[in-house]
Amino acid sequence: MKKGFINYSSQDEMTAQTTIYETAVDGTKDSKEYYITHKMRTIDEIAHDVYNRLLTYDQEAETDYSIRFPKSKIKEIIKKSLDSINDKSGKVNETNFIHTIAAFGIIRRKGSKRLRLKIEAHDLIKIDTQDMPKHSLGVGSLRRDSTVFWDDYSLILSDAPDIKLLKELEEDESLLKSSLKKVENKYNFKTPTNVVLASYEPERKFIRGLIEEKNAKAIDAWIKAPDVGFYSIEYSWRKGEHPKQGSFNPDFFIKIGSDIMIVEIKMDDDISNENKAKLKYAREHFSKLNELQNEQKYYFKFLSPKSYDLFFKALRDESYHDFKSELEASIEEQFNGN
Repeated sequence: MKKGFINYSSQDEMTAQTTIYETAVDGTKDSKEYYITHKMRTIDEIAHDVYNRLLTYDQEAETDYSIRFPKSKIKEIIKKSLDSINDKSGKVNETNFIHTIAAFGIIRRKGSKRLRLKIEAHDLIKIDTQDMPKHSLGVGSLRRDSTVFWDDYSLILSDAPDIKLLKELEEDESLLKSSLKKVENKYNFKTPTNVVLASYEPERKFIRGLIEEKNAKAIDAWIKAPDVGFYSIEYSWRKGEHPKQGSFNPDFFIKIGSDIMIVEIKMDDDISNENKAKLKYAREHFSKLNELQNEQKYYFKFLSPKSYDLFFKALRDESYHDFKSELEASIEEQFNGN
């Protein structure tokens, strides 16, 4: 356990969730907010559990892990792990408890060494959102899982062909209700683009969070980046025995004061060697960017739907700097030896 702590995801003993109900007759929607209480364990409870597991393993395998990791050291590691996500509760949720058990299992396995390609950054190049390429979406996609988010300004500021298409889509009764989402309060739609396109449910759900009033109040502006041609990050990884190189464009850029939050959206449990590489190289990229300039501070996050509620709470509480999603912590745990 080289770093002295475990990769925990951000947590809270109680989280708010919103459920939207829709009547089958007239499509009327109603939303209700409720709170979920999560099972939490104290540091002492976890230290006792981990120590007993190590002691049992020592007796079976004739090792000395329980001597090398007494309860006091286990407690210290858990405290440092909580500190790494700026959590002062002294408690650990079920997900991070599983990370803890897994981490103390990994110390018994030796790692292998591999060659890695190194990508170096040199000069800074400014990118203006005005130069962002247009993001297109086929009408056929709207009949499946895609969504257009728009507001009153979309019909004023768009080009004539886009305005015509928006009006046609609004009148098209054959489209799914999720295909077109009008943002009623234009002050909650804090993006410089005329419309925003979501390609699948995780993106759609995240955008709904961005335009929710309580979250919009905490945000200065945001953009949904196109899949190609705007802000690209190079990375390398191994596919089988062969090294591969690629590039990806992060999904969202969120401005909060002088801070920029960069968010890459994934499906829940999307753990892979390629995503590990994306996370690693993106972190290095924005760390280097923060070193080379001091106008803004950049924070990169991997995010999946199961962590959306905690993410937006962190935005509202201004604790987003240290936020870590379950997916991000799981990728670190599985591939970085913690």
